[in-house]
Amino acid sequence: SAADRALAVRQLSGMIDGGVPLPSALSSVAANSGVPVVAQELSAVNAALAAGEPLAAAFEKASRLLPHVERQVVVAGAESGDLARVLSRLADYFESRDALRGKLIGALVYPAVVGVVALGVIVALLVFVMPQIVAAFAQTKQQLPWLTRTLLSLSGFLRSYGAIAGVALVAGVAALLWSLRGPLRVRALGVLQRLPLLGPLAQSADEVRVLTTLAMLVESAVPLPPAMTAAARTARFPQNAQRLDAARGLLERGSGVAASFSEAQALDGMSLELLRQGEAVGGVAAAFGKAAQLKRQSLERRLQWFATLVEPVMILVLGGVVLLLVLAVMLPIVTLNSAIR
Repeated sequence: SAADRALAVRQLSGMIDGGVPLPSALSSVAANSGVPVVAQELSAVNAALAAGEPLAAAFEKASRLLPHVERQVVVAGAESGDLARVLSRLADYFESRDALRGKLIGALVYPAVVGVVALGVIVALLVFVMPQIVAAFAQTKQQLPWLTRTLLSLSGFLRSYGAIAGVALVAGVAALLWSLRGPLRVRALGVLQRLPLLGPLAQSADEVRVLTTLAMLVESAVPLPPAMTAAARTARFPQNAQRLDAARGLLERGSGVAASFSEAQALDGMSLELLRQGEAVGGVAAAFGKAAQLKRQSLERRLQWFATLVEPVMILVLGGVVLLLVLAVMLPIVTLNSAIR
């Protein structure tokens, strides 16, 4: 998990900062880790170093603990002689990324849970309660209102085919989740980008991920073109990765840093302005870090706004459904009273 990864990296950072050599630090953290995967991968890295393998090749043994971009950061930190600070920065990155993912998921979980529970209650009312109530009006030989007839038809459908519809719904959700990781991933991400509320949130989260990765790599003394290549691999949306690759191509052909990002439209206006100022004073890494921080703060505020907006919307929708059910029961009573009069 992200928490296990962050803890292991932070422990390594603390031991190296305390003067412990890297092999001893790897061995100690592996021995004291309660997570078998962490212990296994750190031990594999230590064994590779003891066998004389280069640092980059040794850390290839920890591909689950440290993905490709993070391994680049660790190797760059070791080569620059500042491994402890780089590992501490990497642990901060893991923790902040996990916290942001938690807020994003949390903003979506609440309406999803409320919607599922409410849907279950409504289906139960339609299938078990409403037919019993409306059946009492069948003896009057009066034609039921269209709303009542419609909901009774829906109730009959659910009683006959509800299980099949439920299985189809679960299969559809599973297929959607699979498409986000499978061969339809690009198309599914394109659909996600076009959604009214979720699209901008997902785009902002992707921009935060790319900017944070760039800041971390450049701070670790990784040259900017390779850092841009690595950051493009962390982008979830293909368009963002393509823009970053285009900016790298312009940079390698001699364009300035800010000019390359501007021409490729790889950053928004605020981040570009920070990058221009950072390039002018030789603080490109700090500019990326500040842009990522501002983007993260903006995203967190939008997530809070989204969570605040969803609650009243859900109440209105559920209230409207309950109103339809009440009207479906009350309209036959009103019709019957009118006929008696």
